[in-house]
Amino acid sequence: MKIGIAYDTKEMYDDKDDLYYDFADEVSISQLDAAFRSLGHETVRIKSFVELLEICKGKERPCDLVYNTMEGISSRNREGFAPSLLEMYRVPFMGTDAFGLSLTLNKYMTKIVAQYYGIATPISALVMPSDSPEIVYERIKKVPLPHILKPNYEGNSSGIVRCISLEESVEKLCRLTKQYHSEILCEEFIFGKEITIPLIGNDPDKTMWAITTVDVQKNDSFWLDKNWKTIGDYHNIIYDVPDKVNEEIGYAALTLFRAFGCRDFCRFDFRLSANGSPYFIEANPLPALFEGGSFDIMGRANGLEFSETLKIIIDTASERLAIPNT
Repeated sequence: MKIGIAYDTKEMYDDKDDLYYDFADEVSISQLDAAFRSLGHETVRIKSFVELLEICKGKERPCDLVYNTMEGISSRNREGFAPSLLEMYRVPFMGTDAFGLSLTLNKYMTKIVAQYYGIATPISALVMPSDSPEIVYERIKKVPLPHILKPNYEGNSSGIVRCISLEESVEKLCRLTKQYHSEILCEEFIFGKEITIPLIGNDPDKTMWAITTVDVQKNDSFWLDKNWKTIGDYHNIIYDVPDKVNEEIGYAALTLFRAFGCRDFCRFDFRLSANGSPYFIEANPLPALFEGGSFDIMGRANGLEFSETLKIIIDTASERLAIPNT
């Protein structure tokens, strides 16, 4: 099979703003490329939306299946750009479609969906760019302190700050709405363990998932902020929880996978409170796949090499699309 690897990097854009961090890097793309090739597949790197469009419009397509990791920029629908093109030109691709990616990029909307299904999520409020400081105060005054503030349509910890007072939150929310020209989510910070759930599979009876965390979390106030991710001096590890908590987290992840319309694979982030209650934080159906990441750690816990975990994702997508995986 010929697999196209569609990705974008920060350097591909004229935008010099340091607000955006949610892009692939050449190291992880090279790991993916090598892993796909080790499985016997040919690979084609698709390095921009222009190249992707050319492939979609071409009479002879250089790939049978596309692995999409394109993030886009400057739009709340940015993650839906690539899958929209692929869907329009009927090019098979792994992962979630444009609607699912746009839905899950909206952090506040995912919380509403989670609440509908009875899944706990931190108390929050959404602040608009047009809100005055007085309106901001009224919106957030019932959100328990401390607060986590985060741009509603960004990922990879971009722009996230923690505040310990209402006054600090109001000041920083007003600054962030102007900085990002977008809504900002003000969320109750849940003291406890930060955990991640990598999940592969479209059939609930054949799903592989695990609970992972990072080895640098030493107390209940820890959170994996942008500085940690930039430095990269941490490791993902499997995290064991009591059976009851494991069942609750598994139910939440599988329920949200279906509710958001995810396909093939997805990553879910939770906070596990000090008393063992899981709180859904966000979903990422466009997660980075790399050696040492949560998907790789899940695979290794099941005796699989990185390439073998990728093979399960390819097989899952191929089965859904009814295309031969050869």
